[in-house]
Amino acid sequence: MCEIFIASVPFEFDSFLSEVLAKEEEKTFVLGENEKAFLNSGLNFTGAIKYISDDVNLPKNLAGLCALLQNRKTDLDTLRKEKSFLYPVKKVILTEGATEEILLSRFAKKLGFDFDKEGVLIIGAGGKNQVARKYYKMADEIKLPVFILLDFDADETKELIEPKLKEKDKIYLIKAGEFEDILPLDLIIKSINSNFSNNLHCDISDFNSELKMTKNLHILFKNKGFGEYKKADFAKMVKSYMEDSSFGASEISSEIVEIINGIKTL
Repeated sequence: MCEIFIASVPFEFDSFLSEVLAKEEEKTFVLGENEKAFLNSGLNFTGAIKYISDDVNLPKNLAGLCALLQNRKTDLDTLRKEKSFLYPVKKVILTEGATEEILLSRFAKKLGFDFDKEGVLIIGAGGKNQVARKYYKMADEIKLPVFILLDFDADETKELIEPKLKEKDKIYLIKAGEFEDILPLDLIIKSINSNFSNNLHCDISDFNSELKMTKNLHILFKNKGFGEYKKADFAKMVKSYMEDSSFGASEISSEIVEIINGIKTL
């Protein structure tokens, strides 16, 4: 499945190139609805072009192949563990969206389980309604075990997947709700305060324990003047704080630990 291989190229979507190329395609060819949808789906032209001529910062799959040529007596699995190449992939995590995609590997690394070394690839489906479709495609095309991570309210998605679920695959519904609900509150507060200036800060009193975390964050960002709350931007903020601080494994919530352990034993 090409998605597993090309996921090595960092996603740096720039709508400009996609729009230009989509217009040229429409001028040149008779396009059906599927072709039009594909051209407007956010193709990663910018990310790919950036790395075409870069022989130093190659995408991980290509760097792994280069290393293999230089170490022909070493197998790819060994190179992956030594160099954190990610490829060849051994397991796939299918998630609903960007927050899990951005943060799950960082939490795993804090717990001593490096996705790049272990060959664990995260693929975001682009929303709850796309997970079943994406899994059905995977089930027909790949032999790797798949860990499907869903929000607690995704019962319908779970029911759609179960008839197709392969024996070695696993579905996990987040007990607390969404992935944001299992992020440690102290981590959330410190990440926000680290990102914004000193006069724009928050503390535990700004969070209502009766509300879901995404609702809390929407309200907080609006009331504090942080701008619009966007899941992916917030996840990157948390990831940045985790990388630059002493945040440790002991501070990770028990459900995140449970999820990582589930992935380990898949």
